[in-house]
Amino acid sequence: MAKAKEKGIMLLSSTSVIIGTASNGTKLDLYTVPSGKDCIVDFVILRNPSATLSGCTDVNFGTGAGTTGTWLDNETGVFELNATTEYMKLIADDSTSNDLPIIDGDDTTAANREFGIYVVAGATGAAYTVTIDVFGYLF
Repeated sequence: MAKAKEKGIMLLSSTSVIIGTASNGTKLDLYTVPSGKDCIVDFVILRNPSATLSGCTDVNFGTGAGTTGTWLDNETGVFELNATTEYMKLIADDSTSNDLPIIDGDDTTAANREFGIYVVAGATGAAYTVTIDVFGYLF
């Protein structure tokens, strides 16, 4: 399977995370790029919320410590995901430039090898969860 991830866009990780108010101000790692590889994240799917995600009005995706908005900054529409039969597809924010980050698996700073979500304003319930699938490829 590892070689398949280098031949096309594949599921890199699937992680159930707390996206409620208990996660406000927290980076949650979703995928760590292996040593010797680089990674391009193509899109992210949010699915199977434990409850309506109303109140979740700001999340960021990317690498690095802190707010991680290097891939998608200030995503405000997650609150619309309100049934376990729905999903949401997010793509990178390239509205300000066509340059998006390549994640270097050999970066000396661990946080720069880890793609994650930073919850700025989580869903109304403190422990509400959602499954996040990360799709991309390694090279």
